[in-house]
Parts: sequence; C-alpha cells; structure tokens
Amino acid sequence: MAALQKIRDKSGLLVGVIAVALLAFVIPWNEVMAFFNESPNKAFVVDGESVTPLEYQKRVNELVDFQEMMGKPVDEATRNQIYEYVFEQMVKEKMLDRQAELLGLAVTQDEMNDMVNGEDISPVLTGMGLFNDPQTGQFNREGMLNFINFAQTDIKSVPAEQREQLQMIQRQWAMLKNMMKYNRLEEKYIALVAVAGLVNDVDAKENFQDSKYRSNVAYVMEHYNSIPDSTISVSQKEIDNLYKQRKNNYKTDYDSRKVSYFVKNIYPSADDIAKAQKEIDAVYENLKTTTNPALLAADYPEVPYYDVFLSEQSLGNEEKEFVKTAEVGDVKAPVKRSDAFKVMKLVDNTVAPDSVKLQMIVLPEGEDKTLAEVRTDSLLNVLKGGKDFATVANEINPQANGGNIGWVTEQMLASADDELLKKCFETPKGEIAKLNFRGMIQILKVEDRTRPVTKYKVATIQVPIEISEKTQNIVDSEINQFIAENADGKEFAKNATEKGYNLISDATVSPRSYNIGSIADSRQIVQWAFREEVGSIKKFEITANKSNLRVVARINSKIDKGYIPVSEVNDALKAELIKDKKAEKIITDLKAKNITSLDGYVQAIGAARVDTVNFLNFSTASISKVGREPILNAYSGVAPVNQLVGPVKGNIGVYILKVLDRTEQDTEYDALAIKQGLDQNRIYSMMGQIFNVLKEKMEVEDYRIRMF
Repeated sequence: MAALQKIRDKSGLLVGVIAVALLAFVIPWNEVMAFFNESPNKAFVVDGESVTPLEYQKRVNELVDFQEMMGKPVDEATRNQIYEYVFEQMVKEKMLDRQAELLGLAVTQDEMNDMVNGEDISPVLTGMGLFNDPQTGQFNREGMLNFINFAQTDIKSVPAEQREQLQMIQRQWAMLKNMMKYNRLEEKYIALVAVAGLVNDVDAKENFQDSKYRSNVAYVMEHYNSIPDSTISVSQKEIDNLYKQRKNNYKTDYDSRKVSYFVKNIYPSADDIAKAQKEIDAVYENLKTTTNPALLAADYPEVPYYDVFLSEQSLGNEEKEFVKTAEVGDVKAPVKRSDAFKVMKLVDNTVAPDSVKLQMIVLPEGEDKTLAEVRTDSLLNVLKGGKDFATVANEINPQANGGNIGWVTEQMLASADDELLKKCFETPKGEIAKLNFRGMIQILKVEDRTRPVTKYKVATIQVPIEISEKTQNIVDSEINQFIAENADGKEFAKNATEKGYNLISDATVSPRSYNIGSIADSRQIVQWAFREEVGSIKKFEITANKSNLRVVARINSKIDKGYIPVSEVNDALKAELIKDKKAEKIITDLKAKNITSLDGYVQAIGAARVDTVNFLNFSTASISKVGREPILNAYSGVAPVNQLVGPVKGNIGVYILKVLDRTEQDTEYDALAIKQGLDQNRIYSMMGQIFNVLKEKMEVEDYRIRMF
C-alpha cells in the first residue's frame, strides 16, 4: 500500500489570467492552444467513467502527505512512482466497482468494523508500519485505536490550534479506510474468479514428482558466441513470419514516440569563477572582523547558520577537520569546490551534553494569564510531589503519549528561542522547569542527558559560482544556430554527431515515461513529444537539482497503441533467428562427429572442462554459471542415469549432458497440501492477469500526458 500530500491549488481569476499571459511568452502559442484544446476535463477514463485531474491530483497529494508523515522523503522519483501507483489503484477501484455490481459483491460496515476491532486486523493497518511501536517495531493495536478515536473526534470539540492536525488525521483515516475496503473487495473478487480453475490430482502428482528428486548433472556447452553473427543470414521474410507467430506478445495499450536527443551541459566561464572568487574574498575579510556572523551568513542561505552548539559528529567533514586545530575566532581561507567557494569561522566552543531526553506538557495561556499561571503552579506542585509525569500529561491530553518528546539536540531546537534552549540544556537531569514559549505555557522535565562533549559554533558561508547570462547566451546561440540549420531534421543525427554532441538515437517514450533517459525533471520533453508532429525539433532548459542543461530533441516517429510494428522489434526477432540457426548448425556439426563421451566433446568444442551442477531438479530457478536453462531442468528428471544426451539447444548455447546420479527425497505425498500451495501460486499469478484483461475489456483511456 502507499501514502499522501496536501492540496494547495487555490488561485483566483486574476492569477489565472496572469499565468496564461506569462505562459504565452514561455511556450509557443500553438502549444498553449493545443494544450487547452486537447485536454478535456479528465485525467483518465475507465469503461466510460471519467476521473477528473482534480480528483486524481487529490489522491496523489494524499499519498505524498502520508509518505512525508511516515518520515519518508518524497523526491522526484518517488513522486513519479506515486503518480503511477495512484493511477493503477484508481483504475482498479473503478474496475472492482463494476465487477462487484455485476456479481453482487460488497464490503459491509460490519466487515469494516471487524477489520479494525476483530481478531484479523486489516493488512492495510498492520503492514505499513504506521502503528508500529517505536521501541519494539511490532504492531501496536492500542496506538491504532487511539489514532482512529482521534480521527472520529468532532472537529468543533477540539481547540482551534489542534484543528489542522485533526483535519490531517481525518484525511489519512479516510484514505486508509478506502484502502481497506478495496483490499477486501479485491480478495473477494479474486477468490471468486480463482475457482474457475482448480488444481487437480494429476497436477499435484506431477508437482510432487518434479520436486522430490535431486540430480547431479555433468555437461559440456558450446556457446552461441563461438559463431560470428555476420556468418548467419536471416531474411526479412523469416523475420516477418516469426513476428506473425509472436504478434500477440507485441501488443501495447498506449501510444509511444521515438525521440533522438543530445544534452549540452553549461559550465561557469573563467569570468564567472573570477566573480565568485572576488565575492568570497570580501566575505573572508568581513568574517574575520564581524562579531555577528549570523548577520553575514543570512545573505548566503546555501549553508544555514544556527547560533547553537553542535557536537563534532553533527558537523560536516570539512568542519570537523577545521575545528580540530582551530582556535575560537579563527577563519579558514576560502577553498573552491565544484560549484562554489567556501569559508569557515570557529565562533565559539563549549563542553556540554550533546543531547537531552525530554518530556513536556503544553498548556495554552488563554485570555486569563493569571488563572493559567495558577493552574501551572498547581501542576508543578503535583509533579514535584512525586506524581508520574506521563500520567499527568495523559490526563491533560489523552493524545500526549505521556508528554514524551524523546532525545533532542541543540540543532533540533535551533528555531526555538534562547529561553527554551537554555532550559532544555541547563536544567539538571530529573528536574522540572516552567517556561512561556510562543503564547504557550510549558512544563518541561529532563529525563536524561548524554555525557558532556566538546561542542562548536561554526559559521560556514558558501558563495555559489553562478553561470552568468552571458555564458548561457553563448551556449544558447550555438544551439539555436544548430536548430536553425537543421530545421528540416533530415540530417539531425548526422550533423549532431559531427558537431561532437553525444547523440542518443531513437529513445522510446510513452505517456508513462516521467523522464527521457536519465535526465531528471524532463517530463516536459515527453509531453512535447506527444503534442507535436513527427519531425519537430526543440531546445529545452533543465535546471532541476542545480543542473544547467540544454536538451535538443527531435521526434522521429510515433507508434500507435495496439500491435507494435514489426520494424520496432526487427532487431530482437533477427537476434532470435540467428541464435536458432547457430543452434541448428552447432547441433548438425557435432552430431556428424559421432562423439561418445563428454571428454570427447570437450576436445571437439575446445571447452575448458566438463562442468557439473548438483542437486538439480525441475523446480530449480537458476543454475550456477548459466542462469536459467530449462533444458537442463527438464533432462535432470527424465534422462536415463549415466547416458549421454544431446547435443540439445539451450538459451545460451548447445548442451551435451549426462545425469550422473538421481536420488529421491523420502517425502510423503500430501495431495491436499500440494494443491493448496499450487492454488496460492496460481491465484497470485492470476491477480495481475485478471486486471490486465479487465483493463483491456473496459477500455481504459489515459489522458494524463496532457496534464501531468
């Protein structure tokens, strides 16, 4: 299962008008019009039922939010995976709804309740780790129930400052319930369909026989690479005939495009580097004399400066080396890194705990500050009188988890004010303190402290080496000239190669390609490839992840959904036919030599030795040295012992083999257990196949490429 992100799409008419106006300057007007004309208000359609872009994006956002709440960072690759997961899940839900309606399937409210309160908790709740105990890593039923109870709270009954959190929890619970419902509905549907095919006694007996023996096999193999491809002739007619036999293997449910492109990196010029050098030199001189490095560092946010003490292990590698020998006030001379200049100053050092373990009770002051203070002092007296801190915290707020904050460092409290920081790190272990912070009265207990270590305040300022507009214009002019000279596109590949560009030819992209090649944030190129005509050429600017690239791409061809043309699989089919002809030639040549021993085949083939594989049976998935070779699996069970077999065709070469010995396991035949195991495997393999068939029958139309 997976997870969520918040919706922030609220813009007024004026913003929309301005955005469209700006878009016209950035994108050619024909592309703007094509976008709006071709993009109906649907992200995709399942059996005639549309899902709007807003509905789709909402589900994506929920999952991104959930991932982030689970502490899992959502980078570009993860977000792209979420887009695909949500699409597949929503399509599956639509298909299940239709099938459930036809078959009379449903998930009742009693079932939903049982998946929460019954003996068998839904795997949606137990499997994703959301409710695992942080200490043991095991599922915590009580924590799950607390989460659900809070999610079901009337929002009007909680303080205003907790409502945003409650709304987020309610969205998460709604998402989880939806997952639970469709997970159970899918189980019911698969179970119903699966009975259409049952494992019989013959299947069970064959499986038992195939798995009960173990064979030791000796073999000699002549690799297909022993014959050069150039010596084998394959006609186009042969390729076409093989394509006709395999045609159903080359069916696709989406369009694709063939795109050739090259990438031009833009690097800083000597003038760009000199400009940054001049700036870092000025920073260096200022840093030596300033008494407020935070003020200077604020102008260079690449490396944030926090006015807190950090242990050596919390510093970067360069900072670690610097503080080992530096005195307070020392400034390290500027050093150049790949894309920046860097300078450091040791502002201060101290000896103190690296981290403290905290418990905290938060009380809103409200309007009557005097009453709030009296209440707080009363609680302090109770706590100092010996009442358990966690008990008091939970009495005040059942969701407080005993007021447990856990271990924190100064860096974690960097955004707090000085009073909170001092209280946390100066309050002795076991003591309780009171403070006011951002309109909230807090009661703080220091449960534990790490041993004192040397800690440092280090100001690191980094001046990026920025690529100037002049430098970019030089590269853009070069590329623009190339595009102008190759407007017809006929010599695009040839001329790009002659210019020294590293051309990638005929890359295939589909609507489900979020990047082209390994270029991050290049979805725009994929979208363009589906909007424009074959032969179009365009330059793209890629600036994601601090990159500065120009990509020039040409649309070479388009492939409509349905059967992929033989031209697109020509090379693969030709390679297969070449392999078959090599096998035929090797087998014919070896048979003509009338060799009667494995050693004789070693001499004839020029092999290094006779190889062996032990404990082989029909179920062995991968064989040492050769990988997947079904021919060896098959003969390991049926070939007579100590009798030469072959030459026979394999995946990577022609084999001659001998079963040296075969033993049977002393295993009792249990027809019921074997049938159950085979049924489980069959059902698992059917799951994907069933929904692929439904997807084809229910005509899923994917329009996301026009919007996402």
